[in-house]
Amino acid sequence: MTLLQAARLNVGYPVSGAGVFSKSRILPIVHDTSLSLDAGRTLGVVGESGCGKSTLGRALLRLIKPTSGIVLWQGQDMATMSADTLRKRRSEMQIIFQDPVAALDPRMTIGRIVSRPLATFEPSLGRAELNSRAIDSLRLVGLSADFAQRYAHELSGGQAQRVGIARAIIGRPKLVICDEPVSALDVSIQAQVVNLLMDLQDQLGLALVFISHNLAVVRHISHEVMVMCLGRVMETGPRDDFYAKPLHPYSKALMSAVPEPDPRREKGRIGQSLRGELPSALSPPPGCVFASRCPIARPRCHTERPELRSFGVRQAACHFIEE
Repeated sequence: MTLLQAARLNVGYPVSGAGVFSKSRILPIVHDTSLSLDAGRTLGVVGESGCGKSTLGRALLRLIKPTSGIVLWQGQDMATMSADTLRKRRSEMQIIFQDPVAALDPRMTIGRIVSRPLATFEPSLGRAELNSRAIDSLRLVGLSADFAQRYAHELSGGQAQRVGIARAIIGRPKLVICDEPVSALDVSIQAQVVNLLMDLQDQLGLALVFISHNLAVVRHISHEVMVMCLGRVMETGPRDDFYAKPLHPYSKALMSAVPEPDPRREKGRIGQSLRGELPSALSPPPGCVFASRCPIARPRCHTERPELRSFGVRQAACHFIEE
């Protein structure tokens, strides 16, 4: 069943002009992005910092209002939902944040933090029921009941992120946006958290949007992969096809930057580095946003923006992809 769809989604932020009397304008962050996500599936969204991944995730939850385009939740346009309907739908959609400690209120016990979604969406529940449900959710993410009485400063980064996950799943949502949930954690803890998310997906049937700049992590957890560069989708398709042979030069450059676990292979490997500066979002180039750093760029790439084209089960936005 398709839970989430987006079509031609554009998102931007208002920025002030350079002069005192200059008018503000919209800084575009996400451009013409379309996607579809089924229940129990994971879409991995990858790209460099500043490419619009987190903005896209927030726009899908309508925490940010898109400038244009539509987002459908179970076939219904979220922009046309009444405030009451949208509030009810929000219980089906949750988010896990990048900084696990900063996402927790230091004044509240962990039990209160975890139970906050229930207090919002099920206000009739009593304190005893809220505490019981919070403990159940903590146990589901591998934390014992005594964590309910602790505070955020008493937790490690991995424990804090488990608390964030417990809070996200306590209301049994259908979709969870994971906004770089492991980037602030040690490598060994990253693997534990990723495996936990995969286990919870199997148990609860969750759909996940997993945002990351780490292609190795995305490979482990995702079913589909979407590559973004300066707010535009460069490539999208099934995980196995993508990692077997990325189509877009930008995807290949990102892939070459993933370190090899074998030191001997890593030492002899020739990577395709991303040379040059990322273009400014305030004045994007008229052609491909990757053209200034692309090793196969031709004059057409600098003047004509490529559209996403289908290549079997995949899509890529490049004028000169070798099929």
